Amino acid sequence: MNKKSALIATTLLLSVALAGCGGGEAPAAAPAAQMAIPIQVTKVAKGSIADSTGIVGSFAPKDTAQVSPKISGKIESINLTVGQKVNKGDVLFTIDQKDLKDTITQNQESYQVTLANLKQAESGAAQSVQQAESSVDQAKSALVQQDSSITQAQNSLVDAQNSVNNAQSTLTRNQQLFSAGAVSQSDLEQSEIAFKKAQTALENAQIALHNAQTSKESAQTTYNNALKSLRLAQQKTGIDVARASVNQAKASLDTARSQLANAIVRSPMSGTISVVSGTTGQMVSPQSAVVTIANTNPILAKINVSEEDLTKLNVGSTVTVGVDSLGKRIDAKVTAVNPVMDNDLKAYPVEISVPNPSGEFKSGMVVNVYMKTEAPRNILVTQDAILEQAGKKYAYVVEGTVAKRVEVQTGQESAKQVEVTKGLTEGQNVVVKGVSLLSDGAKINVVK
Repeated sequence: MNKKSALIATTLLLSVALAGCGGGEAPAAAPAAQMAIPIQVTKVAKGSIADSTGIVGSFAPKDTAQVSPKISGKIESINLTVGQKVNKGDVLFTIDQKDLKDTITQNQESYQVTLANLKQAESGAAQSVQQAESSVDQAKSALVQQDSSITQAQNSLVDAQNSVNNAQSTLTRNQQLFSAGAVSQSDLEQSEIAFKKAQTALENAQIALHNAQTSKESAQTTYNNALKSLRLAQQKTGIDVARASVNQAKASLDTARSQLANAIVRSPMSGTISVVSGTTGQMVSPQSAVVTIANTNPILAKINVSEEDLTKLNVGSTVTVGVDSLGKRIDAKVTAVNPVMDNDLKAYPVEISVPNPSGEFKSGMVVNVYMKTEAPRNILVTQDAILEQAGKKYAYVVEGTVAKRVEVQTGQESAKQVEVTKGLTEGQNVVVKGVSLLSDGAKINVVK
């Protein structure tokens, strides 16, 4: 009988019991053959209440990889689902390759052009020297010409400054004479106009000198560059430059080919797909993760322990990891103990590596971690196994096809377990589900 059938049978029995208690009528006569009551049992074992007090934590992946493309582009194909298993090297998704192939074609053509330029540079090295010498001569001539222009501009500036001084003197004198009535208003205005023209001419001369100096700086730069070009040409650096261009074009071609290879995005590790955030046609870049892969074999049980418990744990220590949702307990090894307290939790983070070949343990599942202690080991049963009646405590043990009620004495208790100091022996099968339906000697049906 499976658990579902047992539950149905238990419900039917409860209904019969409740029906028998209702109303004032006498209960119907019991059937000749007693119905077997479905129960669940567990084997009595020794343990310690201290061991049974677990530290609550949760499972987390051993490794997590957020996968993004090395290049920007549009997703061409992606056929992934959350929970899908992948191996290292499997194709996760591809980026549209049309533009990348076009770039390779263009870079291939550029590479061929630079090869031709190198060949031409090697055959025209002498001509390059001649042209460089001519450029030096031209730049030198221009530099001399700019020196002459600066001299002229400086002379013009001196003349303009003298003109301003003379115009200023004339204006001052005419202002005094006008005040004395010795010159007319027209004469005064003419001297003012002359002064302003002289100032304008001075400003223009200053600008001309500045422009001449700037032009000389430019001519000097051109001359220096021409000398450098001549030295390079004499050293056949033109050939070196052309060869460098070939190398650069070759590097660009290799990069384009590498980008084409990067358009196929592969899994960096074996694991399970936990997040898929990309779809076909979506634009993606190296800054955004498209797929997240989690490695959960082994899976990590992460807990935070107190200062007192920290002294009981070391890397390599064996602990028991309980997963109540699956009804499982596994012995596992401590793989990491953080010596630095988490100030928010006021506890020390600890990691335990738990084998998970079947993948039954999932990230985020709640776990209870039990540490091994030196506390005395006594009979332990779950709280569900103990029934209290009239101030006494009882448990039902299986004897063949019936349940026998035995009186027990208990000691220390935890939220889930109780220590039995008298009445039970190690190895007995004690009833843990269906206890309230039993009576001494009741027929039972053990449900796995």
